[in-house]
This record gives sequence, C-alpha cells and structure tokens, in this order.
Amino acid sequence: MKFNNFAVPNVPGLLQRPGKRKTMYYAKPMNKYVPLGHDLDAAIDAFKKMMELPNESRPIDVENMCKAYIAEQRKYIKQGNIEANAKSTVDDYETSFLKHIIPHFGRFHPDAITGSHIAAYLKVNREANRGVRANREKAALSSAFKFGMAEGFAKSNPCYGVARNTERPRTRGVSVTEFNEFLQHAHAKGGSSYMVACIGATVALTGRRRAEILNLTKAAMRPEGFIVGDSKNQKRRYLVEWSPTLKKVVTEATTISRWGSTRGRVETIYLFGTADEGTPYTDSGFKGLWNRLMHSYVGPEGRESDKWFHAHDLRSLYVSEMLDQDRDPETHGKKATMSKVYDRRPLIRVAPLA
Repeated sequence: MKFNNFAVPNVPGLLQRPGKRKTMYYAKPMNKYVPLGHDLDAAIDAFKKMMELPNESRPIDVENMCKAYIAEQRKYIKQGNIEANAKSTVDDYETSFLKHIIPHFGRFHPDAITGSHIAAYLKVNREANRGVRANREKAALSSAFKFGMAEGFAKSNPCYGVARNTERPRTRGVSVTEFNEFLQHAHAKGGSSYMVACIGATVALTGRRRAEILNLTKAAMRPEGFIVGDSKNQKRRYLVEWSPTLKKVVTEATTISRWGSTRGRVETIYLFGTADEGTPYTDSGFKGLWNRLMHSYVGPEGRESDKWFHAHDLRSLYVSEMLDQDRDPETHGKKATMSKVYDRRPLIRVAPLA
C-alpha cells in the first residue's frame, strides 16, 4: 500500500499520514520515523519539545548543519585556513541562513530535502521578485550541504543539478557628473550621510570592493597611497596610489563630525569609522544609510526614479571609466567577469582594421 505523507501547515518538520479513520502525526529526526500519535495538538507539543533540546543533544537538522558550517568557517577565517571563504561571503551566508533558509527548511533532516524542494524554493522566490537573491541563498545552502556530507550529516547535496534563476547583469551606468551631484547632496546633509557617500566615492575612485574599503585602517596609509587587502584572496594586497581627488575624499572623511554636530568624532583606528563608537560600518548598516540617503536624493519617486543607483554600481563606474581610457582596472582575475558584470559603457569605441 502506498501512503501519502504531507507536511503539517505552519509547523515545519512535523509530518502527517492520513488514514481511513485517523491521521498519524510523526517526525523524522536523523531520517528515522518517530510516531507522535493521532492527536494534532499533542503531536505539536511533543514535536516542539523534541526541537527544544539543547543543540548538542538535538537530532541533526538543516538549522544545526547550517550553523555548524558557519562556525567552522569563522574558525577557518581566524586561523587563516585556505578553506576559509571571504568574511563578507560568510557574513552574507549567515544572514541568508537566519532570515530565509532556516525559517523555510530548518527543522527538516538534511536527507529529507530533495532537488524538487530546492527548485520549488527558487520558483516561489522568483515569483516574489527575489529570484537573484534566492540564487545566493541556494549557493549558501549548497555550501552547508557540502560541509554536511563531509561531517556525515547528509548523504547528498540536493542543490546539485538544480538550475538557478536566470540573472541579467545590471545595466545601470553612473556618470561622473551625476555622482558629483549626489556627493554635493550628501555633503549638504553632513554627518553619516556624507560619510557613506565618501565610502562610495572611494569605491568609485579605486575600484576596490566595498568590504575592503569599510575595514581600511589608518595604519594602511602610506605617503604614496594606501594598502588594501583583497577580500576574495587573502594573500593579495594592493597599493592604491593617491590622486588629488582621492586624497581630498579621505581627508574629508576623517573630519566629518558626529551627525553633523560640533561634538567631533571619537578616536578610531579606522579610516571610515562610525562617529559614536569608531568601529567600521557593517555592510547592512552601510546599506541602510545609503538607501536612506538615496531616498532623500531622488525624492518621492524612490526606487522608481531614473536617478536611483546602487552603491555597488560605483565599482562599475570605475571599471567603465578605466576601460574607456584604455587602462587596466585591475579588479578581477577573470576578465570575462569584469566585462560581463562591470563594463557598463553606453558607447564603446571600435577602431577600424585599416
């Protein structure tokens, strides 16, 4: 006889098997069948108690697997292990797990997740206009499953072979003129608004990743420029040479007063430290301030305005301008990635053969 098994709505991980007279409720921790009786309320109570066990004694599920993966990556980063992902990548993965993956898949045993579940997750998010973001979440979950297979938590990786949502590279180009207009607006507001604009200007002038600029220290300053590490390749560093404009931006950033007041700034080792604590801006904190500033810049139309651009578009400004001057941006090891994603010139000059 073939039984039909269904998830209990609003209780991820609790399953039900309808029978002729009664419905059996059960869970499958460690992929082993655990009956929880025929009464739904009692089954929910029993299931919740099972899931509230301390992490070290709780049966493995997707939530524990994801958190263990992040813990290992944090340890690798601290050790400088070659297996460590970039800190910004690990931060992004952790956010994906906590906000989206764990609420959706967290209470299931890893072996209960199939490729069909992953494909359905991508489709649902695609229809909610989160298709590209869901691709990043799938990548995070795939890495967690790769870790889980090595640890014996999972037999296979259900993310393998599941096609990602189609992605179209952004085409929004930011001109030097309009960015200068944006900078003037931020300067007039002052405080943290001008600070995040200065961070964006440093990205636009140097082509470095935002994560690399956010964590710049004053100790990295040299007479000829500043030293910045590659967030994707921890063994590579760059010497970014000074230009009059870059020097001006960096100097002004160190003199911005707290929230535009006269109270000054706390002492900090960071070039772009926060005014109240002197710590680096987190990426989420930067994004929040950037979006608030951009809303004030474009007005009531918000994101629908043609004036709106993302902070990440500023790296494309650097690449596009450098290529237009026949200079190597030195931003990517793979030129194809740079050309596909960051070259947003509206007009490309082509020389005749003869």
